[in-house]
Amino acid sequence: MPCIHEYMGQLQSKINILSMEYNVNENIIFIALAMSLVFISASGYYVLNKHKFEKVYPVIIGMATGSPPFKCLQKQALAIAQKAPGCASMRPVLERIYGNSKIASRYFAIPDFTPSKASKENTLFYPEDNSFEVPVNVRLEKFKEVAIPLVCDVAMQAIKEAHINPQDIKKLVVVSSTGFIGPGLDCEIIKRLEMSRNVDRSLIGFMGCAAAMNGFRIANDYVKANPSELALMLCVEISSVHTTFDDNINDAILHAIFGDGCAACVIAGQTASSAPKGTLAIVDDHAELMEGTEDGITLAINPNGITCTLSKFLPKYIAKNMAGFVDPWLKRHGLNRNSVDFWAVHPGGRRIIEEAQIGLDLTDEQCADSWAVLEEYGNMLSPSVMFVLSRVFARHREALEKGKPGYNLGLAFSFSPGVGAEGIMLRRIS
Repeated sequence: MPCIHEYMGQLQSKINILSMEYNVNENIIFIALAMSLVFISASGYYVLNKHKFEKVYPVIIGMATGSPPFKCLQKQALAIAQKAPGCASMRPVLERIYGNSKIASRYFAIPDFTPSKASKENTLFYPEDNSFEVPVNVRLEKFKEVAIPLVCDVAMQAIKEAHINPQDIKKLVVVSSTGFIGPGLDCEIIKRLEMSRNVDRSLIGFMGCAAAMNGFRIANDYVKANPSELALMLCVEISSVHTTFDDNINDAILHAIFGDGCAACVIAGQTASSAPKGTLAIVDDHAELMEGTEDGITLAINPNGITCTLSKFLPKYIAKNMAGFVDPWLKRHGLNRNSVDFWAVHPGGRRIIEEAQIGLDLTDEQCADSWAVLEEYGNMLSPSVMFVLSRVFARHREALEKGKPGYNLGLAFSFSPGVGAEGIMLRRIS
């Protein structure tokens, strides 16, 4: 075989011929040839490794939602409230509050609001005197007892939908504003699902209804930085163990709208070329702390439980600030509201959805999924917007299976204490 010296001699000879023929310095010809070889090599490397250079997007590859066992109709919940001694001055308006909620049913992890369903296995949690006086530490123990089996079940559903094993999860994000325990839910989830003991963990608490968005943000950042790994994000809220019936309008509203629920999703990092056709990816997130709204949503831990206070001005805060939250966000991407195929508005209550619609000029039809979730489940805090997204994703999959295009762009958002608006943008990347 010819040696390298022979090749170099032949190359030098050709350079000399080109130099004389075109009257160009042979060093310039050599440099041009060298640069051409570098360009060809780089192009070939890029083609062979294109996936390594493409932008990585977080993609939900498995999603599940779940409810605790005790379904409670709104009229049943109203009957319990009317019997509570703490609601003495509120009784004349309770029926109107419950009746105007646009909620037909909710699900609870304890049988106290459907007492006929109590059993030896599921005894009543609150005192028989209807005082609903229970120390916060007892409430948190009950949270742990009922939340762990629910969240583990829903997590496994999401994992199965993603066609992976629990051991494949490298990042675990657990979200809750109604349960603060240590060791936390994350430890029990790892143990019961037999996940790796080396899994990276993050816990998010007291971000209220918007906490799922914060969970998405952490999981998204992880898979973008580690595109070969998977994240599991879980939201579980058990508001029913924090029920009190203080004699004020705020407490009456809280018991009329809040329910229990859980949601989970598995998130992977994918590129436009690696994602299956029709994939909706999380292409951006956005947050804004609304000015002058600090009283809108406040959370506290009291001796008698975790409490939430909703300002009577909260709906107006939302209506006033929604355009300022959404429009600049869309503009960053060269989009406007007409570009949006679906809206996953947090179903935080009748007034919350209504005022979000007013602020963004949305119709009931555009917010139909949010209204449907509110009607069947009430406000479950952090899992609520994921219940809305699960309906959107199911419809998108059905469209793709029928050969239809499905959705192209959507926004999902909810609200945190502050008041903060927090959202994610989903867009078709393949």
